[in-house]
This record gives sequence, structure tokens and C-alpha cells, in this order.
Amino acid sequence: MSEIKVSDSAGNPLNVGSFVLYVPTGTKGNVTEIVSDEEGTWALVDKTNLYYKTEVLTTIRQVEEKDLDEKIFTREEVNEALEKQKEAPTAEMGDVSVESGG
Repeated sequence: MSEIKVSDSAGNPLNVGSFVLYVPTGTKGNVTEIVSDEEGTWALVDKTNLYYKTEVLTTIRQVEEKDLDEKIFTREEVNEALEKQKEAPTAEMGDVSVESGG
């Protein structure tokens, strides 16, 4: 079986071992598995043990926790980030497998 060739939201190669960010929640982790099915290509992220569609993940450089400092953003930086997020493709969710109790 050949290896699945996939890319992240920015078009960068995404492989098992890639360190990724899921922007909506800020979740970061390593990709431990990549699978495809009729609904798309999915990457398993070790931090949450959840599968994410590869097009909603962004490959980032892994940093040590000690290298992370609080950052103060200007209003312009926040507005720019929000505009970029509006332009990004959105993942469509369906209700095909939704279960509810009650």
C-alpha cells in the first residue's frame, strides 16, 4: 500500500510525525496516523486522540513550553487574524451520524 500524500490548510506537506495546530481551539500535537475514507483524509493528533480533517490543520514548528511567553496583541493584529480566518475555507459538518438523548 502506498503512503497517503496530504497537505495542511496552507498546502504544506502533512506527514505522520508532523507537529500541527488546530486553530479554532489552539490544540497542538503530533500527527500519529493519517487515514482516508469516503469523507476525506483525517489525521490523528496525539494530544487529544481525535481525528481532524487534514485541511483544518496547520503544520507548525514545535516549541518547548518554556519558550512560550504571553503575547499582547494590538487591535490591528487581532483584526488581521480575524480577516484571515474569515477567508479560510470552512469545514462543512453534517448531521448524518448525530445522536442525541432525551
